[in-house]
Amino acid sequence: MKKFTDQEIKNFISRTNEELAVQDPREVLVDLGIEFKEIGNDSYRMNLRNENTPSAFISLKDGMWKYTDFGDRTRGGNIVNVVMDVSSKKNYKDALNYSLNKLGIKNYLDEALSHKSQSYELTQADKERIKAQREANRDKERSNPISKVTAVYEVSTNDLAVEFLKARGVVKVPNFIKIINGEYTNSKGEIRKAFGVGVLTQSGSADIHFLHKVGDLKSISLGEKDLSFYKNPNSNKVAIFEGKWDAAACNQQMPLDDVNVIIANSASNSLKVAELLKKENLTKNVMIFNQNDLAGYKFVVDIAKNAQLDEFKSIGYNVMSEYKKDPNDLLLEGEKIADRIETRPLKYFEEIANSLEAIQKMQQSKPISITKEDIQTANKNIAQDKEIERS
Repeated sequence: MKKFTDQEIKNFISRTNEELAVQDPREVLVDLGIEFKEIGNDSYRMNLRNENTPSAFISLKDGMWKYTDFGDRTRGGNIVNVVMDVSSKKNYKDALNYSLNKLGIKNYLDEALSHKSQSYELTQADKERIKAQREANRDKERSNPISKVTAVYEVSTNDLAVEFLKARGVVKVPNFIKIINGEYTNSKGEIRKAFGVGVLTQSGSADIHFLHKVGDLKSISLGEKDLSFYKNPNSNKVAIFEGKWDAAACNQQMPLDDVNVIIANSASNSLKVAELLKKENLTKNVMIFNQNDLAGYKFVVDIAKNAQLDEFKSIGYNVMSEYKKDPNDLLLEGEKIADRIETRPLKYFEEIANSLEAIQKMQQSKPISITKEDIQTANKNIAQDKEIERS
């Protein structure tokens, strides 16, 4: 058998790895039975540790597929490393051969060692094929119109983020608040970098607030606008928040370590919240922290109706004098949020939502202020409407 120099061996390994790196790893993920979701057209988000919010990705970077695990910085590399992390093929050689076999790629070093006379230099055709595949991958990256998460860090690693949260009254930073980097496509079709503080969602996207405004933008969703769910298997209690700052504010006075936490990231995700409550059997001990406006009360009503909640704990506001305030506002004003938690029936929220909607109609959809007389007039109109319907 021909004896190869160290450099020749390195060349064989390099050729194998280069060809492996440009091939879409989907077939390997499917064969391994890994739970994954395609993000955009150039990334797979993988659940490698049964996480509620998976944090491992294999994504195109400069035309090659690279593995990153934001939840465990000791992990990373390429598809071979994914195989080693999640299967019985713990040594690199077995994981490599498994990956090559599934993707239809030959191992140049093994073939060279098995044959004495054949040349294993890459042909010009092979070189052109690999080059073309890498360029096609780069095109996929450039053409991806979907915004996405690219990196996640702890808040404590950035002084600017720490000060940003302090200004919001958030000194005890909950573990679900992160520094998040990403990319998004602006109105001109240009890809821009995003950097801010926010939360990851259950679908691998993120909801972030810029530390400094970007033009008119204060916040952005990186990927699909989805809710965030932080499961506590030792508790049947659940705290539901419209937004991340509501949750962070309540955590300052009411630590959320012993409850399940759902952050809707938008009032429009109310039905998703209701479905999650039913799926996780979390309908018996519910607290809902809404914002004090029409959208906030509709948010509560939608959740309660669809999850069949007759009554539940909630945060109380003075609907008139505190209109448009939220838990973060109460925190900054020195209010004790826990003292405002009471058990209320669904009907209470339905009546407020109906009143606010009637006021909005009277003010031609431009509610500037709400008075006691507004509430009384709206309730009178609603009662009259119901009387007409009955007759």
